[in-house]
Amino acid sequence: MTHFSARIAQFAASGWMGRGRRAIAPLGAATGLATVLGLGGGLWAIQASLTPPAAQAYTTRVSLFVVRGADEPFEVMIRRAEALARAGAQRAFDADILVSEASVIVVGESQGISVPILTLQVTRPQWRSRPDAAYWATYYRMARELLSPQAME
Repeated sequence: MTHFSARIAQFAASGWMGRGRRAIAPLGAATGLATVLGLGGGLWAIQASLTPPAAQAYTTRVSLFVVRGADEPFEVMIRRAEALARAGAQRAFDADILVSEASVIVVGESQGISVPILTLQVTRPQWRSRPDAAYWATYYRMARELLSPQAME
């Protein structure tokens, strides 16, 4: 390669286009792009300011305790647990409009032993249509045996 052809290759590789000249995008293309981006951002800002923020629904969880009285039958304790679960779910929905689901766990206590008796898990529409704790509750079968006086011995 001659000295002259090496100089031409060097200028071509460096992107030199002549003294004081640069490659510039046409003014119309740059203005058009800026206009599109500016209007898009402006429209987004207007839409964001006019649209209210989305509400976030959530589940509330409540743990309640019921203490078994002396010589109280287990069925009576279950009825008290259901009433407590019903009040807990109703209170959860009344306290906050954004609560979409209530989860209430009722724990029974007898002679120092604590055992879950029932879990009430219900959505707001379900509760509105049928506010019955016994219908929506899940009962733990082993609670009766674990809280019986024979299990304490």
